[in-house]
Amino acid sequence: MARDASNSDPEPSPLTDSSSEGPSPASQGSLPDIDATTISKSPLLDLNIAYSGLKPRELGLALVGQQIGDIVLEELIGAGGMGAVLRGHDLELQRTVAIKVLSTHQIGGEASAKRFQMEARSAARLDHPCIARVYQVGEDRGLRYILFEYIEGANIRDLVAKQGSFSIADVLRVSVQIADALTHAWKRNVVHRDIKPSNILITGERQAKLVDMGLARFYEMEPTEQAEQDLTATGMTIGTFDYIAPEQARDPRTADTRCDIYSLGCTMFYMLTGQPPFPGGTPLQKLLSHQGDQPPDLASLRRDVPAALATVVGRMLAKEPDHRYQTPSELTTALLETADKLGIARLGLSTVAGGIPLPSASMAWLRVLPWALPTALLLAGIVAIATFWHPAEPPTDLSADPLRAPAVDTSAIEP
Repeated sequence: MARDASNSDPEPSPLTDSSSEGPSPASQGSLPDIDATTISKSPLLDLNIAYSGLKPRELGLALVGQQIGDIVLEELIGAGGMGAVLRGHDLELQRTVAIKVLSTHQIGGEASAKRFQMEARSAARLDHPCIARVYQVGEDRGLRYILFEYIEGANIRDLVAKQGSFSIADVLRVSVQIADALTHAWKRNVVHRDIKPSNILITGERQAKLVDMGLARFYEMEPTEQAEQDLTATGMTIGTFDYIAPEQARDPRTADTRCDIYSLGCTMFYMLTGQPPFPGGTPLQKLLSHQGDQPPDLASLRRDVPAALATVVGRMLAKEPDHRYQTPSELTTALLETADKLGIARLGLSTVAGGIPLPSASMAWLRVLPWALPTALLLAGIVAIATFWHPAEPPTDLSADPLRAPAVDTSAIEP
């Protein structure tokens, strides 16, 4: 997890205002009377009860200075429908970590707890440079939490808000890294289910990091025919509706890797244009747009988007899953082919895990390079030997030279 791993897209950026922002006067009165600058000395305090009814951001602010397990909570760095994310210090391992404390209303009974543990363990098995590592899942004094890798970086949502849309090259570089991360997860039967700009962080070294990998299933809304206002009470933030695949909205239980591909396509649309494919309307209207409306033409929003890249994004945003790229590795190939066509150097790929397919026929010679190079060197050596090496001639032996040896008299040989 990172300095900003917020799951709430509409929230103000904690990267820019968390240091100066405190609870509103209205919320201050509802917070428990606990000194937020000292570590709690009462291990018996049930935090679930003490902080009952707090919104995620209020919960995060109230927890600053407290200790959960071995983690001293130091700073709120994000909040959303799933809970609050804080920077913490691990007293046991002496390292900085990120800890996501889950909103109490999100957690159900024993079956939900087991399901959550299973999802978290699946995520913890992932090991990829573009996926934030999950260290631990636990519960302390009534609060469930997830311990993540802490990453210094900014999420795509905030970068676009501050600096504007990404360059074509950066869109491709980031997307290739995330597609490769999804390939790693797909091979291990893990689906993210909540790809969006605020869940992708960019480090100072231009490394893309995907957070909340494999944990979103626990928070997916169940199929419902209730009114629009009920949709916003399911734990899914409005921002998520901007990036959700049509079939995932209909039935989250059917979500597979093609849903992640659709959501990554929406995120690429955002990186290119500064807006999701369907930016206006209520959450319900956005869901309906994902179901039946075609997204705007990229070229109409940004003239320098190459046709090849627009084609890739268009296929990623196909309404029917069967019309999209079927695997993240297939998508990775398409992105690399597009980069080759546009002459974009593959910067950042040195940190991506192995297995990225070579994309085009023009690059086919790289496939034979491991054995072709030694063969060429061997042939060059043979030619050099034949050209420059002249072995010394042996001493003349006339008897061994048929041209100089005396003739043999065969007249005495009987027939």
